[in-house]
This record gives sequence, structure tokens and C-alpha cells, in this order.
Amino acid sequence: MKKELYISITERLRELIRGTEFEGHVLSVGGCVRDDIMGQEIKDIDLAVSLPDGGIRLAEWLDENGYTAFHVVTYPTYHTAMFHLKDYPDVELETVQTRKEKYNDHNSRNPITAFGTIEEDCMRRDLTINALYRNISTGEVIDITGHGVDDIRDHIIRTPADPDLTYDDDPLRILRCVRFASRYGWAIEPVTWEGMLRNVPRLEIISRERIRDEFEKMLSCEHPMMAMELLRQSGAMHFVVPELEETYDMTQNDYHFGTVWEHTMKVLENISAVTNNPDLRLAALLHDIGKVRTREESEDGSVHFINHELAGADMVKEIMARLKFPNRAIDNVSFLTLYHMMCKPWEGVKRSRLDRLIRRLQYMSRTEKRFDELMTLIHADNMAHAEGRCLPDQVPFIRMRTNEMIAEGSAMFEYKLWLTGNEIMEIKGLSSGPKVKECQEFLLKLAFVNPLRDKEEIIKHLKGYKLKKTKQDE
Repeated sequence: MKKELYISITERLRELIRGTEFEGHVLSVGGCVRDDIMGQEIKDIDLAVSLPDGGIRLAEWLDENGYTAFHVVTYPTYHTAMFHLKDYPDVELETVQTRKEKYNDHNSRNPITAFGTIEEDCMRRDLTINALYRNISTGEVIDITGHGVDDIRDHIIRTPADPDLTYDDDPLRILRCVRFASRYGWAIEPVTWEGMLRNVPRLEIISRERIRDEFEKMLSCEHPMMAMELLRQSGAMHFVVPELEETYDMTQNDYHFGTVWEHTMKVLENISAVTNNPDLRLAALLHDIGKVRTREESEDGSVHFINHELAGADMVKEIMARLKFPNRAIDNVSFLTLYHMMCKPWEGVKRSRLDRLIRRLQYMSRTEKRFDELMTLIHADNMAHAEGRCLPDQVPFIRMRTNEMIAEGSAMFEYKLWLTGNEIMEIKGLSSGPKVKECQEFLLKLAFVNPLRDKEEIIKHLKGYKLKKTKQDE
């Protein structure tokens, strides 16, 4: 939301609580205060009330006095409430009591919470820049650590409390620290960084879903390469995508510069420069993961990664399933990984055959969107090869030719054969079975050459097609 809306909502709250027990005790906190100071758009307004069970009590008081729209939702277990002010029905507000936390189970990040002072509430937060408060009644910014405002100014990422305590209590904060550092491109304060290094093994207790959530946000941030490097340098990558650790020092052949990791970071950089598409950024990171299973070195010292794209597609499915990604994303990223090498052998191919190859890839991609994503990945990969091996004109030509095919109606996105299986059986005198599939594959090859043939011509070709003999025929 715009800053003006945020200010308007907080001013309305100030008016409503004036002269009540809540005056002076309602605080906006966290991201909204940080973003306001930074002059950025505000995502959510979170409120803390420095009274016992103040979050729920404030929401219920507003509701009882007719100041809310819709129904107030309360969560007594967590002492939180969700509500909409009648004057701003489209904005959801969340409110909670200021609280302190106690972690009794060292193998869980779920603390026992209770009402606490603002100071105690501050020290349980992840970063100084997220531990700022603004008193709704006075407008005063409360910076309990004495670092929050300065850290925004100086571009520093730091924990409010001793980092060993912060990360031992909730190791997910290590990943949040990486995410915020790479979101803004800011430096992590040395003591905080050292605390991350000491406590990174604690990430073992974090659920795969929570790790995935932070990982996705890192990949979608302004500086995803920085995030991946921080995961590598801190050792946290071991708890996110451990398969990537083997790529750090893995040497390659003369088609590439640097290690597999260095090449991967360049592909991610190339992708991130043109799109924030989450599937494409993840595909950039994982497109060469199959090299860890396929690397071979010949006696002459040459390095090969035969069929690494096949192994990589399988590994992508394993990795993403482990991190609980949705099936749609798994299918798309594994597809992009599987076919990222598809165009490499096309250089020097004659125009007529190249058109067939392009149409085949269109058909395999099914949609223009997926084809475009694949072309984007292939170009990013091409441009991350060694000098002289980059093929800078390959993808631009394929895109140009595809646009021409779309214009003339010969592109094969979501293409369907002219003839059904039943029609093929009738024309060829077949019963259902593998020979019908053979005929369908023949018709597809015809379409790759020229998908604009009419039905009569296709039937003529099918009638003249000689089926392959099998042992059963003999």
C-alpha cells in the first residue's frame, strides 16, 4: 500500500483509541515501520498492544463499538486477532499483545509465549530493522536496540539480541537473515555472521516447508546470486539443496569457464536480469545439477557430463519433492532442466531440418509460455559459456522463426493430429495397439515438416505408409 494510506489508517486508529485504556499502548511494528522509514511501499500493517491480551482486546473493543467491517477473527492460543476497520474495509490488520518467548524444547522452534514488555518483544525479533515500533498515539519511533534506524541508514543486517541466543532459539532466522541481506544487498554485521556460522547446524530442526518458503523468497529477491553465495559461505546450503555443494569446486570442460557453481551463478545472473519468474530462477540454479551424477574424466584429462540433463531432471524432481514444492512447479522446472541442452546440436543444421526441430520443440513444450521460458533459460545458459562458445544468435533466431510460424499458422503449440486413433485404425485396418501409436508418430513427423497439410493429403500419406514389421508379423 502507499505510505499515504498507511498514515491515514494509523491516524484513524489514533482518533479511535484517544481517551481509552489503549491510548499510548498501540504500536505499529516490524515491516511497516521499516518500510515507512525506507520510503518503500508497505505490504502489511502489524500492530502490537503493550497490554495483557491487548491484541484481542483491542480488536473486540473496536468491533463492539461499531468501528470494524466484517467479522473479527481471534486466535486465543496465539493472542492475535485479524480485523478490518469500517473506513478501510480492503485492508486487513493484525494485532497481538507484546510478548516474550521461552523455548523449552531444543528440538522445536515453537516457543511458549506470554505477555511481555516492549523490550522483551523487541529481543525476540529476528533483525534490528524489523524490531522498530511506532507509537500510534504519539507518532514516536521506538528503537529499543539503538541500532534499527542506524542499520537502515548504514545498510547493516544485525540481530537485536546475542545472535547465539537468537539462532539457537529459532534457527530459521539464519535463513531470514540471508534473505533480508540479499533483498537489500546489505552487509551482515560480523558478530551476527559469526553467530550464523556457529548455529547453522540447528537448521536441521526446521521443517522442509519453512525452508522452502525462505528459499523461494531468496530466489525472487533483488540479489538472488548474493543469497545463494551466502547460503554457500555459511554452510546453510547443506540444509536447503545439499546436492549443490558438490558443484562448488567441480571443474568442467573447455566449453565453460570456471567451476559448475560459477557457471550456475552466471546463468542465474543472466536469468535474473530479465525475469523474476520463480520457476525460471529455480531452473537456472538447478539446470546443471545432474553434473554431480554424470561427471567423467577421460585418461587425457577431458571432462564429460553425458546425459546430465536427464539425470538433472530426475534430481530436480527429488529435490523439489523433498522441499514440498507443488506438483505444477516440479513439472515445469524438471521440464526446463530436461530440455535446456536441446538446441546445442542445432548449429549448422540446414534451414528445412531446423524448422522441423523447432516445431518438434514447440509441440513438446505444449504452450507458447513454456516454450518462451525454455528459450530464456537456453539463452541464459548459452551466454554463460566460455568465450567463443556462447551461441549468442541461436535463441534470437529461434524466437524470430517461431514468430514467423505463428504468423503463418504453422507453429505447433498445443497441436492435435488431424486423425483420431479410431480413424487411423479404420484407414489402416488395425486393431488398437502399438501399430496405431507408430502411425501417430509418423503423422507427427509429417506435421513437423508441414503442419498445414489438409486432411485429405494426410490420409493419402497414411495410406502409403508401410508399417514396420514385428516378430508377430513374421
